Amino acid sequence: MIRTLALIGTIVMFISCDSSIVFEEYKSFENQKWNTDSVAFFNYANSDTTSKNTIKIKLRHTVEYEFQNLFLFIETDVMDTVELMLANKEGMWLGSGIGDVREFEFEYQNAKLFSKKGYYSFKIEQAMRYGMAEKIQILNNVLAVGISIEKQNE
Repeated sequence: MIRTLALIGTIVMFISCDSSIVFEEYKSFENQKWNTDSVAFFNYANSDTTSKNTIKIKLRHTVEYEFQNLFLFIETDVMDTVELMLANKEGMWLGSGIGDVREFEFEYQNAKLFSKKGYYSFKIEQAMRYGMAEKIQILNNVLAVGISIEKQNE
């Protein structure tokens, strides 16, 4: 498992060496468990007020993740709920990966203009429910959640 994660990390590092990426960060979850009280915080220091950006939410999970989707609460300047469809109806994972780890990208915002210099914060928490029940307290087989901000070519 550790060798697989190291290999995937190396591959991702080489692939992500793209000058258009201005920010990318992941928050890992201990023992591959995303607890409902484990909120991921990201702070982006912006210095470019003229370029449009694409903001992507990234998720790393194992093939043992038990759901087809993942609901997230995302808080920036507004509170938002998004659904990531991680697998199709046949159960095939939609993310990329080798071995038992998949990385899924979701385009959260396109053509986002950060109009002021300074810090922008992002808060992400899992919002999974099971039927009419309360929140699912622990999501198993989730390795990390991340944010990527890419400058758009104009």
